[in-house]
Amino acid sequence: MQGVFYEFRSTVHGWRKARTDWRRLGLQALPVVATAAAGTAALYARKQAYPPDAEFLTRRACFECAPASTLAGRGLLPSAAAVERALEEAGANIASLRRAAQRLRGPIERDLLEAEASLVEEKATAGGGADVDRRRKQLYQGLVDSWREAGFLSEPEAYQKPRSALGGLDYITQTDESYGRDVGCEVPLCLLRGKVDVPADPNSLAAVDHVAAASALEEHGVVLLRSLLRDVDIQALRDRLKLQISALDRRKAKGFPPVREYDETLLQEDDPDLESVLSTPGRRHFYLRGRTLEDVVKGAQAGALPLVWEHLSRAARAAGLPAGQRPYVSEVQLLVTDPCAVDQFWHVDNTAPGLTLFVPITEVPEDLGPTLFLPGTHHILANSSGGRSRFGALASSFFASEGVVVGSMGAGDALLYDSRIVHRGAANRKYDRTRVALVFRYDFERPPGVGVLGTQLVSWTGNILAQLQRLYTALPGGTRATP
Repeated sequence: MQGVFYEFRSTVHGWRKARTDWRRLGLQALPVVATAAAGTAALYARKQAYPPDAEFLTRRACFECAPASTLAGRGLLPSAAAVERALEEAGANIASLRRAAQRLRGPIERDLLEAEASLVEEKATAGGGADVDRRRKQLYQGLVDSWREAGFLSEPEAYQKPRSALGGLDYITQTDESYGRDVGCEVPLCLLRGKVDVPADPNSLAAVDHVAAASALEEHGVVLLRSLLRDVDIQALRDRLKLQISALDRRKAKGFPPVREYDETLLQEDDPDLESVLSTPGRRHFYLRGRTLEDVVKGAQAGALPLVWEHLSRAARAAGLPAGQRPYVSEVQLLVTDPCAVDQFWHVDNTAPGLTLFVPITEVPEDLGPTLFLPGTHHILANSSGGRSRFGALASSFFASEGVVVGSMGAGDALLYDSRIVHRGAANRKYDRTRVALVFRYDFERPPGVGVLGTQLVSWTGNILAQLQRLYTALPGGTRATP
């Protein structure tokens, strides 16, 4: 006992006699302090020179969708009948083209929108209806010739699904071998729709907005599509997916009433094998791809698919993917965010080029678990340019936002974002409100393309960048107010 007391007294005596060499510590910390000060000064100067947007998403990456018939009446989009007539005059097999477009064989509807966008631009600059008609015939004839060479005009009626569709549950690892793989899902049509297609008159972008949205998506990694779904389509989805509304909410709510809780047993009445998977506490994922409800929800993609094709085509070329490698629908989900669901960690959906389409059928205010984005971070995983170029593209988009971008939305709006952008779902701070949304994923390679260590590194990177964004927001002045 005396030995223990002696050792304790010696330790305390040595601690009291210790002297801290503050001069030495200061010299060692000086480079770190100087670097931090210089970095903060550079951020302050940038903020004064290039004021960020307080409403980044709605000001720089937001586009309004409207019914295709309305856009056609304004001359901003060709009608489905006009497109069909022009293609038949050019010698196209419409039925074969429809099959090829539904099976994601090639960017057929994207090509049509690009042609129409160029016609709108030529008409605005030169004018003259006769010249425009002649130019349209030339463009459509060129498209038909290229499609014929690619084999789109001879698409067989029988659909041979990929062999990977045969994959199922691995009984040893208990993992779904079909997750993220191509199982032959077909997509709805936008410009080539027929009389039996649903929706018959989808909301979509005007031809010129299609080009602008593709550029914004390429630059920032995310775009907001207002009113992608019509009210009648939203209500049909809510009814078919068994969203229960209280009588009080039905009387008080303006627009679509909120959902207090979601009972998955009602869905299981139609599909008894359908089960939810928890990604984080409070987030339930129902995988609908290849199941009964896929045909119910897949029409929600229609208006966004030309833009999906445009971005995927650009991303594939930039990444140097083989010319014959086609995208596919890798996931169709019903995502339910329950009351008091926790924050997700920062993550990417895939390290390879791809897109995610997020379509809520309930309101998504800031306190009901919106998706948070770090704009421009998809450039980090891009392999199409040098490191300096990627860093410049990242900084240009990242510092254009005043704070982390919050994806607040209305029912029927949609977020379309690059699979490589760093994002996460925020916590649901409501104890009596549930968020319900549809999620569609389009990939060239099986997601996520990153293991446990890579996932952790992405999460740490997201945390660091989010703190940097907070610092940038806290710096005085320079904020561009919303008009």
